[in-house]
Amino acid sequence: MENIFLGAIFSFVLTFLLLPPLIRVAKVRELFVPTNYRKVHNNEVSALGGLAIFSSVLISFLLFVDAVNFPDVRYVVAMGLLMFFVGLRDDFHPVSVRTKLISQLMAVTVLVFLADIQIDFFSHFIDGGVGGFIDSLATIFIMLWVINAFNFIDGIDLLASLYAFIVFTILGIWFLLTDQYDYSLMLLSLSGAFMAFMIFNYSPSKIFMGDTGTLSVGLLLAITLLKFDDVNTLIAGSQYEFHNAPGLAFGFISIPFVDSIRVATLRIFRGVSPFKADKNHIHHLFLRLGWKQNQVAIFLGFIVILIIGINFILDYFYISSLGIIFIDLLIILAMYLMLFKALNKIGKLSYS
Repeated sequence: MENIFLGAIFSFVLTFLLLPPLIRVAKVRELFVPTNYRKVHNNEVSALGGLAIFSSVLISFLLFVDAVNFPDVRYVVAMGLLMFFVGLRDDFHPVSVRTKLISQLMAVTVLVFLADIQIDFFSHFIDGGVGGFIDSLATIFIMLWVINAFNFIDGIDLLASLYAFIVFTILGIWFLLTDQYDYSLMLLSLSGAFMAFMIFNYSPSKIFMGDTGTLSVGLLLAITLLKFDDVNTLIAGSQYEFHNAPGLAFGFISIPFVDSIRVATLRIFRGVSPFKADKNHIHHLFLRLGWKQNQVAIFLGFIVILIIGINFILDYFYISSLGIIFIDLLIILAMYLMLFKALNKIGKLSYS
């Protein structure tokens, strides 16, 4: 167990040490985020933060992981590296949406069919292997959406890093309590890295995560949420078992998930690609109200914690997964309605 805490500390320290030289190199080489419509900063900032985050987590994980008792490690590491290099290429020389989607599809397909990381739902109702195949397809779709939902929220300072820190810390502790030491090591190493990254990502940000970070971390987030449900089934009868893990899993990703669906739908109705960048994400709406980037990030982080806490209480009282998801959606809908009302009042409610 001590290896887990050593891994988290090592990841924090290594990330903290790597970021300053990366920031200096970016200034010397002028490796800055290109000017585009989504940019909300006036100063030039590098997007190489993901390089420090993923490298630190990978080194910490490989140093302290028990690879013998974690047979999935080669698939998780390999596909994480695939996302890392695709993101790194995109941060230096933008790649097409098609290329990123193909690489994501390749990564999640390997994890589903070789590492057996997938949901187990339709197979209970449909026999003959068809149900299992539908489960695999559904898992691929869910993982792709989680990866891109996480990527979408990385639009302002602190938001994605604070969100990741909250989710990975809570889940990392739960995996530790359930004796899933290797997944706990991975998640708490991520928490340590993001704790260090937030020091430099706090507005005015000195460095961004970039696609190097969001794609690789988004993949790890998708894996974690699926393993959360899987492990919860394995520990049936334990004091740490949840009654409705799928509902709780949704709560961890609910805000990015819902916001990505809302924005993608708006883009489709406007006749543009759902992946075309704009300023209609929830964090952009708060900025229109005059909020500062740190204020938006901290407020949404609080809402994430609130939703997770409410979900734990609902699960304690045996509320079904569908019930939990429905209540989560009501909370998010209420937040949007209040936000839209405030924007409309000052004449800034626009979808362009």
